[in-house]
Amino acid sequence: MFESLSDRLSATLRKLGGRGVLRTEDVDAALRDVRMALLEADVNYRVVKQFVERVRSRMVGAEVSQSLTPTQQVIKVVHEELVQLLGGNDRGLTYADRPPTVVLLAGLQGSGKTTTAVKLAHLARGEGHRPMVVALDLRRPAAVEQLRVLAERERIAFHTGRESPEAIAREALAAAAREDCDLVVLDTAGRHVAEAELMEEIRRIRDAIPVTESFLVADAMTGQDAVTVGAAFHEAVGIDGVILTKLDGDARGGAALSLKFATGQTVRFAGVGEKVGDLEVFRADRMASRILGMGDVLTLIERAERVVDRQEAQRVEKHLRAGHLTFDDFLVQLRQLRNMGSFQNVLEMLPGAGQLKGQLEDADPEAEIRKMEAIILSMTRAERARPEIIDGSRRRRIAAGSGTRVTDVNRLLKAREQMQLMARQLGLGGGAGRRRPRLGRLFGA
Repeated sequence: MFESLSDRLSATLRKLGGRGVLRTEDVDAALRDVRMALLEADVNYRVVKQFVERVRSRMVGAEVSQSLTPTQQVIKVVHEELVQLLGGNDRGLTYADRPPTVVLLAGLQGSGKTTTAVKLAHLARGEGHRPMVVALDLRRPAAVEQLRVLAERERIAFHTGRESPEAIAREALAAAAREDCDLVVLDTAGRHVAEAELMEEIRRIRDAIPVTESFLVADAMTGQDAVTVGAAFHEAVGIDGVILTKLDGDARGGAALSLKFATGQTVRFAGVGEKVGDLEVFRADRMASRILGMGDVLTLIERAERVVDRQEAQRVEKHLRAGHLTFDDFLVQLRQLRNMGSFQNVLEMLPGAGQLKGQLEDADPEAEIRKMEAIILSMTRAERARPEIIDGSRRRRIAAGSGTRVTDVNRLLKAREQMQLMARQLGLGGGAGRRRPRLGRLFGA
């Protein structure tokens, strides 16, 4: 996500490091680099011009803290202006005072509306609501069936019909009342372009039922095209916000950084993966931190709290405290890491991730995790429980069974030993009565 932009901006700010005083020419040179980085990221040129002017005016003013170093002052100002550029958003869905809450999704064909409808319903269910998804794309039967299959898989209520889209929408509200659903997500028809016919259909739906919020679903990887589409939809039917899909594959960030300025619409949600849980509230301050290579630890913690099985984590902690980490424990940790999303996405949330990515650029972390999982599953139950019994012949058998090499098996065995050593150094292992630091709670929290 935003890799090229993040790398360029981080490199620019690093150039300022170690300077006791920033001269005017230093700031001008840094802002030239910032300007080029934003333009190369496909950010609207008017947005870039205003952004650079605002940063420059603040740097020559007196509103920065006197307790910061010159470099910290630049980073602070750039971060705050990025937050404003991204829209300053930090809120998710707005729920109606009197249910049901009705959310209408619009957008071009192929933008990801259907999968986003299920993701949004899944997110709302996690907040304690009872969602229903409604298929209104009658021109593309595959879209109706796709939504039905996804909803059934996630056990989310589904509704459709054969009448007009506005009639189906009215019926959906009645069905939601019968099934005790307090959130209705409407998946409307998409087009290849923002046609007048599509806009009229959306207007009829909005006139037929009380819509709480309307979202444009846009593909982040289309760059400035997403901004153009956003402006067209907002002018024609009115949009309350944008859901950017495929943001995890967007190395530039042009759409995210241009939408608020160019269209007045705020990015409210971001699709960051293919799994149903890979939809996040687009929090501008956290996204700005990621862009500047400062990480996003709060989102990482929130994601871990959603996907980590607390009982399993406590069992692993107990084994670590006893000084005996089994490969069943190791397998639990690998799978919980995978449930948090792509390794690349998790890595981006860590401060200083740019340096880590540089060290891993020739490796495929996802493939390594799959390889480790295959090795563990090739072990017997006794070997997973007591790794110390794995001798040379067992290593050769495990390697053959997992389709790997003996060196891969040796590396995994070494990794387990290093984890146990780290646990002892953190005070997790050892005899009774040893005083253990709070850091040990990391493995069970």
